[in-house]
Amino acid sequence: MAQYICRYRKGEPLRWIGHLDLKRTLERALRRARLPLELTQGHNPHPKMSFGPPLPLGATGEAEVFSLHLTEPLTAEALTERLRAQLPAGFDITDVWTVPGYKKRETFGDINVADYRVVVATELSLAEIHARGRDLLAREEIIVERGGERPERAVDLRPMILTLWAEARGEDEVELIMKLRTGSHGGARPQEVVTLLGLDPSDGALRICRTALGVEGEVPPERPKPGLHRRWTRTRR
Repeated sequence: MAQYICRYRKGEPLRWIGHLDLKRTLERALRRARLPLELTQGHNPHPKMSFGPPLPLGATGEAEVFSLHLTEPLTAEALTERLRAQLPAGFDITDVWTVPGYKKRETFGDINVADYRVVVATELSLAEIHARGRDLLAREEIIVERGGERPERAVDLRPMILTLWAEARGEDEVELIMKLRTGSHGGARPQEVVTLLGLDPSDGALRICRTALGVEGEVPPERPKPGLHRRWTRTRR
């Protein structure tokens, strides 16, 4: 048996394809490529894989990752060639490497930072956006309310925004360059940072690209506060 780490690019044609649909697309491509897949146990076996943190819907990614288990070893070149031939436009395998047998199985649970470039339309000057960014990073706490399917909860985003910068992109656009906490402990979303800067976070006004995933230091320790829940403080058991 052999394990591989695959780095891939999720391009513009797939930006509105969600994580689960992307996973199904990859599974179908793996089967069409007739790779010697290691399957899970149970009534509904499927290829044994794991993915890095899911991309926000509508975002592209330059350095996404998944791991793949095969029952027979292949060279990285052979695996790349066979898989590329079956993947749709916008799903590009950029690198493949093997995990040595003596290493632990990769689950990507250590990934805790992500770099983003976000292009947003605005009439604000670059100087004004820089001023707002400095004000944001100078705060001790940035409390936002999150809802969705779960009960609404308050989250402090300040420890999750690691760096923030802006560059001009023509007369009516800026590019925000940010490093945010991500991964299994939770993290900040690019759209939340855009909103905190007073810019329009609507889908049509944003172009989000995740340019890198990585591991950077420890997850910040919890600072308890009544009624405040920070998902990034949870520890796995």
